[in-house]
Amino acid sequence: MSQDPAEWWNEAYEGDPPWDTGEPQSALVGLAEAGEIEGRVLDAGCGTGTEALYLAEQGHDVTGVDFSERAVEQARSKAHERGLDVNFRVGDALDLEHYLDAALGRFDTVVDVGLFHALEDDQRERYANGVADVLAVGGHAFVLSFAEGAPEDWGPNPVADADVREAFAGEEWRVRELREEPFETVRSVPGLLAVLERIEL
Repeated sequence: MSQDPAEWWNEAYEGDPPWDTGEPQSALVGLAEAGEIEGRVLDAGCGTGTEALYLAEQGHDVTGVDFSERAVEQARSKAHERGLDVNFRVGDALDLEHYLDAALGRFDTVVDVGLFHALEDDQRERYANGVADVLAVGGHAFVLSFAEGAPEDWGPNPVADADVREAFAGEEWRVRELREEPFETVRSVPGLLAVLERIEL
């Protein structure tokens, strides 16, 4: 990405990016309906707030962070229109502690829909470490990414099981499950859902 990343993402949200369908991912809905999403939730790379707003409607206290100021503006507007109280912040998901003040405390659940697969290989371990810093011991992170077999010319890097295991190899993580789930964009493509538990060192 030759231009400034923040500028690129802001330009992407000037129109209707193909990943922003306006409907929560079916994998996330399934997790919520099964009671897997618990307590206070952080949506890392929240975009225009689709998943964050859905989870707020389910009664969760939700904070959303995204690199794009334009996306966050749209998320806040949608929250206002729907009468939902969601804490949306502009911030870099590679430095979550910096953008999430101590008063927020740690989260019980982190959801990531389409952020991990947008990171370069050398950013992924740093991201995993940052998520561990803001997730309570015993909490879970749910990471939904493009999987192998998804289009490779769409921008995201399709993710294999080994990519997740390598990034979340720190002692504070346990990889609970890796399973196939669809990733819904303008069309449904192969996806990988990682279920990760924050454990005590």
